[in-house]
Amino acid sequence: MKYFRFEIPTNADGTRVSYSPGWYGYTGISFVEVEVILYNDKEGYGIARYDDNGSPHKPLETLTKKEANATITGLKEEEGVYFGKSLSERKEWLPETTMVEAEVK
Repeated sequence: MKYFRFEIPTNADGTRVSYSPGWYGYTGISFVEVEVILYNDKEGYGIARYDDNGSPHKPLETLTKKEANATITGLKEEEGVYFGKSLSERKEWLPETTMVEAEVK
């Protein structure tokens, strides 16, 4: 596994941009397998890990497993900081959509 840090940008009004579960920044890279392990909206960054034998198309802020773990263990789960259980149970995502069948005439 390889690890990288990505930035979570802000809107013009200073609020963090909205993003979907699993979003790993504007890297310009599509990985085969990627898992976000931290979103830190308070400080504007996240950490993801990936399993990909290819090389990145542009430089990433890569981390070792030890650095990634040290960053996460130095944080506490609180509003705006999501990892582990709080990441899997995060409620602030956009509301779920509901499928409604339309009657075709």
